[in-house]
Amino acid sequence: MKVSGIVLFIFILTGFSGPRCEATVYNSNGSAASVQTLHNGAHNGDTITVPAGTFTWANRVSITKAITLQGAGVGSTIIKDNVQGTQLILWTLAAGLPSRITGIEFQNGGRGNQINAPAGIFHVDGSNTNGSTFRFDHCKWNNLKGPTVFDTVIGVIDHNTFVTDAFSPVIYIYCTHWNGQDNGDGSWAAPTNFGSSQFLFIEDNISGQGAITDAYAGARFVVRHNQLNDGDIQNHGTESTGRTRGSRAEEIYNNTFTGTNLNKFIGGSRSGVVLMHNNNVSGYWDGLTVLTLDNYRTHASFVPWGGADGVNPWDMNEPNAFFTGTAAANSSGTTVTVSGANWTTNQWLGYVLRRTSNACNSNSINFGEILGNTSNTITYTDAAYVPSMTFCAGDSLEIRKVKQVLDGSGRALGTLLSGNPPPRPPSWNDQVTEPCYSWNNTSETHHVNFAAGASLTVRRNEHYFNDTPMPGYTPYTYPHPLTKSLPPSQPTVSAAPASQSYLNKRNERKAKKIKRRKWGRAKENSGNETVEPLTPNY
Repeated sequence: MKVSGIVLFIFILTGFSGPRCEATVYNSNGSAASVQTLHNGAHNGDTITVPAGTFTWANRVSITKAITLQGAGVGSTIIKDNVQGTQLILWTLAAGLPSRITGIEFQNGGRGNQINAPAGIFHVDGSNTNGSTFRFDHCKWNNLKGPTVFDTVIGVIDHNTFVTDAFSPVIYIYCTHWNGQDNGDGSWAAPTNFGSSQFLFIEDNISGQGAITDAYAGARFVVRHNQLNDGDIQNHGTESTGRTRGSRAEEIYNNTFTGTNLNKFIGGSRSGVVLMHNNNVSGYWDGLTVLTLDNYRTHASFVPWGGADGVNPWDMNEPNAFFTGTAAANSSGTTVTVSGANWTTNQWLGYVLRRTSNACNSNSINFGEILGNTSNTITYTDAAYVPSMTFCAGDSLEIRKVKQVLDGSGRALGTLLSGNPPPRPPSWNDQVTEPCYSWNNTSETHHVNFAAGASLTVRRNEHYFNDTPMPGYTPYTYPHPLTKSLPPSQPTVSAAPASQSYLNKRNERKAKKIKRRKWGRAKENSGNETVEPLTPNY
């Protein structure tokens, strides 16, 4: 085949080079602008390095490609956060590919106000259905004025140090878009699948005082093999989060909790299912150490779900009132005297007291979970978020019972919800009890287990089992398979920024080189009319 020099030159300048076989390592100068420019010219699978040194970033870096962002190591590469009003790094994971950040220490560099979740300072958006994964490893999060946020991310956070004096929790987990839905609805409707890869794994990290996690929107996460110093593990329920659902599932195991006698809590869960096993605990209030399970809607009302008041159809309730009557006098604090009552002490413990009239035009909540009763008085919960229920003499009241709370602790599944506010499906409430299990968690003198929090709707041997392994459960592979990837090799020559002008010059140089080689071969084969073009060496 005869190919003219002009045709060959055009062929090369088009940039056609066949399949791209090798990833490229680009060396940034450490600035946010340099990293952003290199990212814009990079391809999936490439690496961008940040050199040793201290760099203050005042602009957000947005990453949408499956790259590795690699520093020279904690204490060597330091990025200081001086971004105002938005994230330091916003990362959207590429479908079907792994992404990674490694070897960087993050410090506050002058950010004004705190930036809370769901925005966060370091924010990653992923998917549980498109094959994307993420690894955050060998970094240090050193007293920044806000958290890291991972939304619907499958992957691992490993071998990091989190210094939490300035802000905690430091890791927020969401599964907002699980199975392509919104608000965590997809996660709540899907099976739990404990022991699978379909979680965000937090392993082999060191964390300081305060919570290492908070979780929302159907979050699914695993906390294992970490050193937690005066730390605890927390989540939110379907309540104060508004339309967003609560945390869905978590595993907590093989961690070392080391306290300095500050409190008794190694954590608290406000919705969903928790497995807690083989943790070693010391330095907390020995003999009292617990992880609490709670349902907040039994003592407060939240939009759009309302409160668990015994008649709310988002919950499962006994159909009829157990008692109706009137207040004999104005309530005192959270205790009311009831006319004509003659009860057994504490016979209404865990039921709900509702005020069904409002003689005083009170702006207080109209229900509370019953904490105890005498023969003619009832003491009920403080609402905490709003004024607690009050009574005037003559107010009518009734006693109801909540059987199961929407998205409660030890509950799972249910018909898929959607919309805001969500219309209630005809089949609701069809959630099921899926108990929490705790076993082999050791402290100085006792086993550490679950305890019900402020709500008596969380019941032992129904919603949770202590000193009882979960039947049929096997933990996921440890270490996480993503941690077995080796650090990217260091380049021998710095790669230039992949700007368009750079690409044009590169193509021009290669075209001239190939053209010279072609002319040389043509001279050696004078008289031969056919000269085969050389394959571009990209």
